[in-house]
Amino acid sequence: MKDVSNKTIVALLAVALVVTVLGTVVSVNKLGELSGKFNLLSGAATTSASGLSNLTISQSTSITNQFSAIEFGSGYVTVPGPCVIDSNGVVNGSGNYCVGFNNPSSGFLLENTGNVNLSVNYTCSGSCTAASFIGGTSPVFQIWATDNLAAGQAGENVADTVASCANGPFSTTPAAVSAAGTWLCGNSSDYSLDSTDAQDAFVVDLNVSIPADAPTGSGVQTATFTFNALATG
Repeated sequence: MKDVSNKTIVALLAVALVVTVLGTVVSVNKLGELSGKFNLLSGAATTSASGLSNLTISQSTSITNQFSAIEFGSGYVTVPGPCVIDSNGVVNGSGNYCVGFNNPSSGFLLENTGNVNLSVNYTCSGSCTAASFIGGTSPVFQIWATDNLAAGQAGENVADTVASCANGPFSTTPAAVSAAGTWLCGNSSDYSLDSTDAQDAFVVDLNVSIPADAPTGSGVQTATFTFNALATG
């Protein structure tokens, strides 16, 4: 066999290189076509949308007086007096020395109608002392509070089953009415009136003691009470 010449070897190598390059180009083109097909499948979603939801829970400080007027009415006192009337009906206008007066049986019913615990005080305008509201010798004009579980007064949105104002200062002892007023349930740092329906109300009662020498003919005497609620924050 004759030896293969150098030219023949070079020619064969050139042909092999051309075949290799063509094969590579074809392979790359096929891969590009396949990649394009897969892109059509996997890249179908090209846009997006978003949604937003907001919720704000706010604080509501609210107190409602469910019984707004205590009417002692008109009458007179027989000697020697005095005529003693409580708005809760325990001592009333049909008792000793009282003639013609009303027999009230309900006090101011204060209910926490918000969603936070409160403290409550009062101020008074008008005839806010025993001397100006009643007059005469040793008159008495007093105010005090009772939880509505004990008082049992109708008118709440939901009747109390637990005593209100039990965990802080509570003015259950009768005290003289004044224009400046005082705290009834809780104080400036103790918020004892719960917002829970089961224990959210108390009753404010008034007591009058009318002496036999109380002045007559002075017309209707009015004391207007404002009940102020305070909440933390």
